[in-house]
Amino acid sequence: MEEPLYLVRNGPDGELSADPAALEVLRGIGQPVVVVAIAGPYRTGKSFLLNRLAQRRSGFHLGHTVQAQTKGIWMWCLPHPRRANTTLVLLDTEGLGDPDKGDSRNDAWIFTLALLLSSTLVYNSSGTIDQQALENLELVSELTDFIRMRAGTGERAGEAEDSEFVRFFPDFVWAVRDFTLELWADERPISEDEYLERALMLKPGYGRQVVAYNTTRQCIRNYFPTRKCFVFPPPVGAEQRGRPEELPEAALQPGFLEQVERFCQHVLAASRPKQLQDGVELNGRTFGTVVTSYLETISSGRVPCLEGTMAALAASENAAAAAEALVEYRRGMQEVVLPAEQHKLSEAHNRSLQQALAVFHHRAFRDRDQQQQLKLMEELHAEYGALLQQNEEASRTRCQELLAELARPLEANLAQGAYAQPGGYHAYQADRQRLVDAYREAPNKGTKAEEMLDKFLEGRKAEAEAVLKADNALTEVEKQLADQKQQAELLGQAQKAAEEHNKQLEAQLADQERSHQESLRMMEEKMQAEALKAQKEIKRAMKAKMQEQERLLKQGFSEQARLLEDEVASLRRSLQTQDTVGHICKTVQSVIKTACDAYIVHKNNKALG
Repeated sequence: MEEPLYLVRNGPDGELSADPAALEVLRGIGQPVVVVAIAGPYRTGKSFLLNRLAQRRSGFHLGHTVQAQTKGIWMWCLPHPRRANTTLVLLDTEGLGDPDKGDSRNDAWIFTLALLLSSTLVYNSSGTIDQQALENLELVSELTDFIRMRAGTGERAGEAEDSEFVRFFPDFVWAVRDFTLELWADERPISEDEYLERALMLKPGYGRQVVAYNTTRQCIRNYFPTRKCFVFPPPVGAEQRGRPEELPEAALQPGFLEQVERFCQHVLAASRPKQLQDGVELNGRTFGTVVTSYLETISSGRVPCLEGTMAALAASENAAAAAEALVEYRRGMQEVVLPAEQHKLSEAHNRSLQQALAVFHHRAFRDRDQQQQLKLMEELHAEYGALLQQNEEASRTRCQELLAELARPLEANLAQGAYAQPGGYHAYQADRQRLVDAYREAPNKGTKAEEMLDKFLEGRKAEAEAVLKADNALTEVEKQLADQKQQAELLGQAQKAAEEHNKQLEAQLADQERSHQESLRMMEEKMQAEALKAQKEIKRAMKAKMQEQERLLKQGFSEQARLLEDEVASLRRSLQTQDTVGHICKTVQSVIKTACDAYIVHKNNKALG
């Protein structure tokens, strides 16, 4: 993208809607996306920081007046400067608290979307982190009204364990602009992160004022245990005029430029690809689907459901993955020229099936009951079965045409009476054997070569008997022996046709067995990979919660620290659940293997019948 586009439009009536042009851009991005969103009060320079992250001097709108410039949410997709094969998605949100709007609920939805969509959420404010700044961020304490953990339970986010928040909330960076104070406390210098933690310290007690004081702070600590702070000095000296984006680099304060560079390097290095629950990474296409899902839910007057969004996305992606895999299989099988020998069909089928399953598993996720993969396997087997039938028909047609062409000299001799004379039967037999030899040597006859030859010779049985009976050069005994020999040859050809059929059946059943084994192998690898991702995310959440617990203990809030132990225990239980995935894989494998064996037996019995 050469420049940002609207992602979420904010209509005059406060109705939020996705912009089709932005969704079209996202649909074309198959790479993982790292999403950095910035939120905060209007006219605090949010767009400037995003332009610097984009390594551009311009891009997102930069205002020159007290009127807010950004409406809704703007998006800019760029190659990630630090991660190969990854797209950096920058989201610039409408400023909070715009007096021209006067709709705090609309502000809350914009902030909630920025939070739900981002890998890293940057909160941009000016001055200091004081009580007023925290009151401006009180939207965090209202998230319980705007997010639902699961559908059908009536349970909102605030009623769920905070441990679940940590698993899908973004990292949090507070950018404090135009900071003029010294980072000094308790007669010693402090870091920016210490400054943030001191601002978020809780007050002891349970009174109404204490609760009001602690509410936003407690929510930030619970929901964003991974926190970072950057303070930026004024960009220009008191004697200078001009906005930083309008001035050359040399006119900006070195300290300001240094902080901007530190900020950009941290955000680019620390921001992870956007993930949903269980460590499922989003690419541009799925990110766009999530955006649409959230906005449709909000427009309908309902509350976004995180688990429901995840389930809907998985169902949509898995169905699309199966369709994509089926197309891949068909593409591979189109390379087979019919009629083909069975071994060539088997080779093409096994190769195409493996490629199709790879396509499916690359895109699919959370297919935990394997229903989509089982459905895909049924469709692939149906495709293969239809191709086998097409091949049989092509083989029959090819063999009929070949036999008709080779039989023309024989039929011409019959019409001319060439065999209606003494010794005619031996001449007929010699010509017919030349026909059979030429037929066997002809290539590309397919899987019905022996069957069609058997039918051809059986159809000429009366003709051969008539020639034999008319040959006066043979005695009755010789005719009887010749007839017995002909019957033996016909029986031998029928046996060859039966052997050909049995070999094809065995090869097809072997194809079924190989395809099911390959399906099971890939399914188990996929489940194990997803389990490892989920375990990694749970461990990350546990680490964050334990760090927060340690902070509370150091600050003397032992009771709040003890409450966090319940959340850590909940995460441990989730981790133990993920540890059982190996057993789950084996159980599912056993169930599917039983079903596959039953299917093969059914196919075998049907074919033999």
